[in-house]
Amino acid sequence: MVTEKRFQIQMTKEALTGFMVTSYYSRLGGIFSILLGLAGVVMAVREIFFRDHTDIPSLAAYVIIALFCLLVNPLTLRARAKKQMETSPSYQSPIEYTLHPEYLEVCQGEEHLEVGWELIYKIKMNKSMVAIYTSKINAFVWPLSELGDEKASILSRVVQYTQEFHPILSGNLKKYRTSGTQ
Repeated sequence: MVTEKRFQIQMTKEALTGFMVTSYYSRLGGIFSILLGLAGVVMAVREIFFRDHTDIPSLAAYVIIALFCLLVNPLTLRARAKKQMETSPSYQSPIEYTLHPEYLEVCQGEEHLEVGWELIYKIKMNKSMVAIYTSKINAFVWPLSELGDEKASILSRVVQYTQEFHPILSGNLKKYRTSGTQ
């Protein structure tokens, strides 16, 4: 029986952007931003269509609020991800991961880290990445495109190895609970 699974990950801009957007909009500030933006849209529509006289300064304020919250925030997150990809040394070369039954091994150049599965408290996946959280702000981000044909095997192992520690799993990862590790 194979007891470890080794693979390399090269961060992509799409995965990092997905991680940043998911992180931002899953917190109270991100949710508030969406609600404020939608309120701006509703108030602008109300100002245009349901008032006898349109108050131009109010309309402008509502439109600016909606644009900022619903358009500028996501664009800013995308720009930050792009800048991070260009400037962070950790994204310049691939990271090698090895999944052992007892721990996750992370190697990049001379750097080496072993993370016990009990330290994984949350695993989230969206269409572009999977994030393995060791704290509320620290996560290993794996672009799904980098996992290739090994995606099911890798995700199944991660879910199986962490299962006894009950990490928070996003719904699309729960299907890997019953899969056997390969």
